[in-house]
Amino acid sequence: MTKTFLYTIIIFLFCFHSLAQVTDVGPNGKPNYRAVTGGSVKVNIDKVSSLATLINKLDSNWEFVETGKMYWIGYTDDMYSIAAYKDSAIEPLVEHFQSTKSENGKYGAICTLHLIGIESSIAGRFIEKFKNKNAREALFRLAKDKKYTGVIVSLLARDPWKTDLPSLIELLRQDNHCVELVNALFRYTTIPNEENDIPFRQSISQSLDTINVLMRDSSVFQVGILIKTSEPEAKEIERGSPMVTVNNKPRVIVQTDYGATGKYWKFIINERETQKIDFYFKCSQKELNEYNCKPIEDLLYEFLSLSWEKISQFSYVNYWDGFQHYFENNNLIICTIEQSAKRWLEYFNNKK
Repeated sequence: MTKTFLYTIIIFLFCFHSLAQVTDVGPNGKPNYRAVTGGSVKVNIDKVSSLATLINKLDSNWEFVETGKMYWIGYTDDMYSIAAYKDSAIEPLVEHFQSTKSENGKYGAICTLHLIGIESSIAGRFIEKFKNKNAREALFRLAKDKKYTGVIVSLLARDPWKTDLPSLIELLRQDNHCVELVNALFRYTTIPNEENDIPFRQSISQSLDTINVLMRDSSVFQVGILIKTSEPEAKEIERGSPMVTVNNKPRVIVQTDYGATGKYWKFIINERETQKIDFYFKCSQKELNEYNCKPIEDLLYEFLSLSWEKISQFSYVNYWDGFQHYFENNNLIICTIEQSAKRWLEYFNNKK
């Protein structure tokens, strides 16, 4: 149920739906206005029902309201009505989370606390202003429940506070399987396009012509090799030209760098490890359609970009990457989520 609900949040919480022929206008940033494609819509605040009645309604079969954009959360009218009570609603929401057996009620309490935190105001597309410290502290209290750590962290990381880091590190010590937490840490530590000391996404030397691609799970094995190639050869490979004689049916990875310049790499898979590679990177059509899986070629494209970009703009809403990478001794090493968590913890321990 939790996984199903989390994917519901991916689909509905960020409300990624294409609305045709609507002028794209930013939100007005005013309290109690819902951001939607084309502007902002005033929310009808329920001033009649009691706070307790409104909170209990979170246990119902509510759905997020359509906003038309993946980065705007479709809080319900009841959530806005509860958030209008501001700090007075924080402890009752925490108590409801702890007492209710309804998953809808628990997720509703989380989202409403987040709405209180941003003072019921949508600031922009890829920016959020979380202002209420009490609401933030309440969310961290609830994040200790491993079942809900991921969704809470993904909400808080939309506006990362450096003061969050000790709490996040402790959560990671308690749960090294939390994908959202491992991904969220990049928003706290990474500066776009600048080299830093974090244990991932190091820059790749311009002079390299080959890169070994390794995978680290409980051990290390070779996934394949990237070989720099020319644009004409890359195009021939993509067309499947018989004039190009390379082993193992290589695929082309295009690396976009500073100034939108492109480098071309052909990726040759290690056929001796196909069983392990398929275990991690073979995707069914259903998984591809639901964005639950990425083929190795797609991951390598992202990794090559992140080695100079460091953090993408879409980190604001994307916390579900199951693999991270680091670069060491001409090797691009892919980490499982558990190995990524281990590297983060080692990094923060060394920073003390």
